[in-house]
Amino acid sequence: MSVTHFICPGCGAEIRVGSKGCPKCTRPPRREKPTAAKSWEHDEVYDGLDLDLPEDDSYDYDDFVAREFGGPEKRSRKQWLWWGTAAVLLIVLAFLWI
Repeated sequence: MSVTHFICPGCGAEIRVGSKGCPKCTRPPRREKPTAAKSWEHDEVYDGLDLDLPEDDSYDYDDFVAREFGGPEKRSRKQWLWWGTAAVLLIVLAFLWI
């Protein structure tokens, strides 16, 4: 038997790879049925991980984000100066346009 052939599960005849079925028993090649659930759904390896989450509904997402990434940054004086300059320019342009 060469690499380009396989054995029919129904009658044992050699069948060319890529054929539609066995010419002797007219049985199509057997394909694996998909399983009901994925293999990762059956793994119990990761059950019981200690993820440091509270058991009840007291989890505060905003508190987690503040602890993980820091609180909101305060604007410096330089940033306030640029915001004020932009606001004044917009007001001046609005009056000149009218």
